Amino acid sequence: MEPKIKRKAPICFKRWKRSPWAAFASMGKTIKIGVLCVTYSILVMRAQPVLAQSQSKSGEITERALEELIVSSERPTPFQPLVRVVAVIQAPEIERAAVRNLQDLLRYIQGVDLRSRGSEGVQADLNILGGTFDQTMVMINGINFTDPQTGHHSLNIPVELSQIERIEVLHGPGAWSNGSVAYSGAINIITKTSEKDNISANISGGSFGYFKIGGSMSFAPKSITDGWSISGNIGGGYSRSDGYSENTDFEIANGFATLSATKKGHTFDLAAGVQDKAFGANSFYSVKYPNQYERTRLGLFSAQYHYSGEKWNVNVSVYQRRHFDRFELFRENPATWYTGHNYHQNDIFGAGVSVGRRWGVVGTTVVGGEYRYENIYSNVLGLPISETKDVPFEGGKKFTKQLSRNTPSVYARHILNIGSWRFTAGVMASNTFVGDWGQSGYGTKVNAGFAASYQITPYLEANMWINNSYRNPTFTDLFYKSPTQTGNANLKPEEAVSGQLGIRYISHSLRASVSGFYRHGYRIIDWVRATSSDQWQSANITNVASQGIDLNVTYIWKNCFVQRAGFDFSYLNVSKDTKDMHSLYATDFLRNKARIFLDHKVVSKLDASWNVNFQKREGTYLDKNNVEVNYKPFSLVDLKLTWREKKFSIFAEATNLFNIKYFDLGNLDQPGIWIKSGLNINF
Repeated sequence: MEPKIKRKAPICFKRWKRSPWAAFASMGKTIKIGVLCVTYSILVMRAQPVLAQSQSKSGEITERALEELIVSSERPTPFQPLVRVVAVIQAPEIERAAVRNLQDLLRYIQGVDLRSRGSEGVQADLNILGGTFDQTMVMINGINFTDPQTGHHSLNIPVELSQIERIEVLHGPGAWSNGSVAYSGAINIITKTSEKDNISANISGGSFGYFKIGGSMSFAPKSITDGWSISGNIGGGYSRSDGYSENTDFEIANGFATLSATKKGHTFDLAAGVQDKAFGANSFYSVKYPNQYERTRLGLFSAQYHYSGEKWNVNVSVYQRRHFDRFELFRENPATWYTGHNYHQNDIFGAGVSVGRRWGVVGTTVVGGEYRYENIYSNVLGLPISETKDVPFEGGKKFTKQLSRNTPSVYARHILNIGSWRFTAGVMASNTFVGDWGQSGYGTKVNAGFAASYQITPYLEANMWINNSYRNPTFTDLFYKSPTQTGNANLKPEEAVSGQLGIRYISHSLRASVSGFYRHGYRIIDWVRATSSDQWQSANITNVASQGIDLNVTYIWKNCFVQRAGFDFSYLNVSKDTKDMHSLYATDFLRNKARIFLDHKVVSKLDASWNVNFQKREGTYLDKNNVEVNYKPFSLVDLKLTWREKKFSIFAEATNLFNIKYFDLGNLDQPGIWIKSGLNINF
């Protein structure tokens, strides 16, 4: 006969102290955790009640309900980087969004300015905190895959939306803690892990001859040998459209796979992806030449090892990316003076290692280093080479120019918790060598940063950070030349000092945050032109000061007609000295961005998601008559309806529901109302 078990009244903990296992250690008992779910996505994090049980020798069990688990604004680990995660969009929000591609999804994220050239993931520029697209780092699972040729290609990501677990937006240059500098901010695309065996497929179609098909297959962790288990995911997709206007057609194919091997304390992660993209580039880079065309091909790979123990943490990574680009100024009927297309191949290779040591009450120290190699072969960008090189996929064509850069870096940081305070400080030194090792470069750069947060209540936190940063010019900044653009081989790296103050509240249902930032940039790199001229020149345009605020409020209901509602607002001001020159990027900024979103039930299994986005941009552009025109404010409304069953869902969505005519970048026409519908199946 089993002994009768006595239960004491639950002991509720309102706060999890940051010191390791501090709450449990105070009990003087061994505690077994039944459920402990933690996510470090700060704006969509839902605190969950969890139970801890201890059993005395007499068989008596004490239940302790951990009512709130409040994690700091950064990663909930003593080995966290000097990074401020400001906004996160997770898989459920991704599923509800009225978008079919990564680039359009980024419009929905607080503090992000996304400027589209082509629709449905063709090409877009990503700006954070008033920076330019070249000043934003793009990462996949923490690996820096930012394109060194031009930021226009940094969002060429081979990952389908159905493979994304969440997207983190990191404000400021603190992402250098992984060995690379983010001038104004970064996005980190986290792919899904395989928790169960699953096969899924999706198909959709819509306006302008749009068609998309995709699928993925994953397998849950399976034991292999000696305590090791493996899991993985492979998926891809194909999309195409006739285009919403002349010469805006496209075809895009993606493939991406991950494989993980785990053993207690040890993890190996492999990832690989490919992409093939071809599209009409109507007036992408100059209104004079509307018949432009472009095709890009991409392959990338990464391998990561992670060890986590009681006192030690080790991370090792190796990665590679190769990107091909063929740009045609004339898709057909070229001018007599046109000598041929532009061909580019850029390569990235990198390797990094970091080691963390937990010292107890004095905090945690992390030291590390990274080596990054960037190279370009081209017939336009770089320096002349003595022996030409064949252009892949383009029989008979030759690369005649080349340039490489080598950037080693070392860094250290320390994390300290004192009561309700959390402090992080670090420093990184790096040097970029242009050409072979030992040749001239940009000199040694030292970047330092400091961050602090204070837990005012279990739900309310104040935080701040300050960093300095730099960015090397892209290969396009240095060498590009066209009938309307001229690069500048004498460009110097741009630098900045940035800081931010913020406060945030997170409870069961309400998440709210407000922050303000300031950045002073030196020798900012931009493309400038004189009034009424269409000739652009890359230059260091002296100093640019940027300041702004971000506000977010989100409320979530349970078992209610309204499921989620919220409001985002961003304000930005930029003051600059461009010597009466017009800026193409650095001072052409999004002054106001406001977004209202609402998710609600309609009937039975039918849900609706609304997104209203208002934008007001400063700056001017040249219209088709070569006349200077101010950007006009506009509002866009998106709607998605979804009918959900256990194994499948059916959706219909409309973007730009009221068919608003607007310009996002220069005088490039953007799509009017675009209607799509489709089916998602889980087998």
